[in-house]
Amino acid sequence: MQISRKADYAIRAMTILAGLAPDRTLQAQEMAETGKIPIKFLEQILLVLKKSGMLRSKRGVGGGYRLNRESRLISLAEIIEAVDGELVQLVDTDDFPVFNGASGITHYLGFAEAGINEALRKTSLEDIAGHDAGDSMVGYGI
Repeated sequence: MQISRKADYAIRAMTILAGLAPDRTLQAQEMAETGKIPIKFLEQILLVLKKSGMLRSKRGVGGGYRLNRESRLISLAEIIEAVDGELVQLVDTDDFPVFNGASGITHYLGFAEAGINEALRKTSLEDIAGHDAGDSMVGYGI
């Protein structure tokens, strides 16, 4: 099971933007190069993310994209839902056949699906962007 390529690229782009200073913007071309995302595909994804209210764009010199909200307020689930329309679905129970063990399949895959989707809802861009920082982000003041 994998998330869609579109969701993967959207999460990459949003994570790159989450690492910027709040007042800084980044052009799509630089984001595409950093995240190894095809630029034409990225431009479509950025438009969807902007329409969903997660991104803000600025035209002209010094223009580009930036987050429209704090990274701690944007979940992975929100990004995936914006570009794919729904979260992870492991089994479609609407038309599932009836046989011995069928309810066990739908029950346990449904349980796994709920766990995955809950983890996506609880994980913010701040969690992801800060993961590599570890203790290096600790500041000391005098």
